[in-house]
Amino acid sequence: MQIIISNQETFKVIFLRYHKSLCLFALRYLKSKEDAEEAVQSVFLKMLEVKVNFEGPEVLRAYLYRSVYHTCLNSIRSKTRQINREDFYQSQIDPDEQPYLNNMLKAELTAILSRELTFLPKIQADIIKLSYFEELSNDEIAARLDLSLQTVKNYKHMGLKSIRKRFSRDSAFYTFLTFLINFV
Repeated sequence: MQIIISNQETFKVIFLRYHKSLCLFALRYLKSKEDAEEAVQSVFLKMLEVKVNFEGPEVLRAYLYRSVYHTCLNSIRSKTRQINREDFYQSQIDPDEQPYLNNMLKAELTAILSRELTFLPKIQADIIKLSYFEELSNDEIAARLDLSLQTVKNYKHMGLKSIRKRFSRDSAFYTFLTFLINFV
């Protein structure tokens, strides 16, 4: 039996049949649910673009798993190269320049966070400012704002969650921010 993926309905059936199991398969290699789903989505998109014909369900299944496996390996290689580049650039920095770069990156991060705080409710923004800009402990913030310690923790958690959510919409920016946080 030949399987020809030439219409949306055939593609949908194949997608629904294999998507979940392929994601679980990819997760074994990539260790991140988002990365695994991205790898599987990439394989399905490629399959749709190329419009490959298969000589039966076993050939289709083998193609999908093999493609996901190779996509995972490529992703791992790419991340390894990125980490190696970052390590190389870090090693090339003159030790005398390190404080300068740290201060510059902290200033950039502070500016970005300050801008993002304008989107939060005032109490959440105030707590995050006190915590990260003035480097106060949660106990000190609670005393200064006359709030319970748990309330401070809750507002801080909700504020940081909102900021992470806004950053995740722009994956390039989120990657840059993560780099800044780890670099500083």
